Amino acid sequence: MKIIIISLITIAAAAAGFFLQQKLSTDNTLPAAVNQPSLSVIGQLRPEFVLPDLEGKLRNISEWDGKIRLVNFWATWCPPCLREMPAFIEMQAQFADQDFVVLGIAVDSRDAVDTFVETMDINYPIFVGDSAALELTTLYGNRLGVLPFSVFVGKNNKIISTHNGEITAETIKSILLSQSVK
Repeated sequence: MKIIIISLITIAAAAAGFFLQQKLSTDNTLPAAVNQPSLSVIGQLRPEFVLPDLEGKLRNISEWDGKIRLVNFWATWCPPCLREMPAFIEMQAQFADQDFVVLGIAVDSRDAVDTFVETMDINYPIFVGDSAALELTTLYGNRLGVLPFSVFVGKNNKIISTHNGEITAETIKSILLSQSVK
């Protein structure tokens, strides 16, 4: 009997996750609770992190202090994550000379990330965080564990904005314009 109950709970949880992912990937809208920014981190200093880049070199977020950073948490198995990457590539190319940088943090295995990145022309730093990156998303305000999850960090190292789910180039531009980046 316990096995049946555990199985039903597992199936229900998997179905809920599946339907949330479908909702994210089909109409880009979320329930009101998911769409709310994580106000508790807005205005706070960004958490420190050190993660390996694609070459295995440990990199610290402080290397980009003095720039506006879009820190994006993503995974190779996440369709909305992959759909937003062209916008990041475009924004990085358009605003790199204006103290802006995209930092991609993969919540994934090194092998999956290496294989995926070979197929894309990514022009911004990618870090491999595996389970450590999932914990880091919480520190950056991702209380629901949603992917993709993006955080804008200002030149003063304070969190400006968070975004649950897929983000568009228009939204990125709007946030950058609010920070006097043109």
